[in-house]
Amino acid sequence: MVKKSVMSLVLVGVLGAGFVGAKTLATVTFPAPQDAPTKGKHHRKHKQVAAKPEVVDITESDFEVIKQRNPNFDFDKLKPEQKEALLEQAINNLLIEREAKKEKLDETPDFAQRMASYKKQLLVETWAKHQAEAIGKEEIPEAKLKEYYEANKAQFVQQEAHARHILVKTEAEAKRVISELNKVPKARVEKEFIDIANRESIDPNTKNTKNGGDLGKFQKNQMAPEFSNAVFGLNPGAYTKVPVKTEFGYHVIYLASKNEPKTPTFEQAKQTIIGILKEHQFQEYVKGELEKLRKHVQIQIAKD
Repeated sequence: MVKKSVMSLVLVGVLGAGFVGAKTLATVTFPAPQDAPTKGKHHRKHKQVAAKPEVVDITESDFEVIKQRNPNFDFDKLKPEQKEALLEQAINNLLIEREAKKEKLDETPDFAQRMASYKKQLLVETWAKHQAEAIGKEEIPEAKLKEYYEANKAQFVQQEAHARHILVKTEAEAKRVISELNKVPKARVEKEFIDIANRESIDPNTKNTKNGGDLGKFQKNQMAPEFSNAVFGLNPGAYTKVPVKTEFGYHVIYLASKNEPKTPTFEQAKQTIIGILKEHQFQEYVKGELEKLRKHVQIQIAKD
């Protein structure tokens, strides 16, 4: 439910470190190519050298796209099932890539057109990355960091909640779920909530695992504002009495627990503040550059 702007992703990717030494994670061995048969009745026999099978390594560099969008990505720290899933995807990509080349799909007009579009987008991202690198090296005065901290203390408040939710498509469905929960004694509400979630929630995670709509523990800023406000406005053991609308649909939320809010010290929040202010600088710089560039061109929007 958390959204980040494209420019934010560029900045985050720049500030994160790249892979150092591409460690081999898997090896795929392809069989040696078959020798083509020799045509004609009369041919000399030559001593044939056995072709070697082709060995292709899958390394950490194959996950560079993930690393760019999540600087904290570390393959070694993933759960075994997550490692297996990523490796399976990387192997599948490798196999399909080779088949696509055999079919010469990289020589088609469609591929050329899409590659041209990708190059344009890559140029935009590379320019943004270059500017972000320069901004990332700039020092922000301590006084400015403290000023931001004092003016925005509320946004650094840390509070964790453990909640469940039932996601449905329409407001009417959500109201019906709430009506069903209203008929249940308080001591049995969570059990009934779990049963309804497993039966009716359209959240893919719930549908696949039948986990009773369990979202686990999360911070307030990890969820969409309308969702978080509803969660942290509840008391443990209570559920929302009106549907909560987000871009995903309508939610009914049950709060299992939440801790007391804590405000981190300036030193604890300092790195977060640096990131926020550098992103602000980056956004303002890009805005200013675009304004200057637009003054040198004429733009006409085509009418339908």
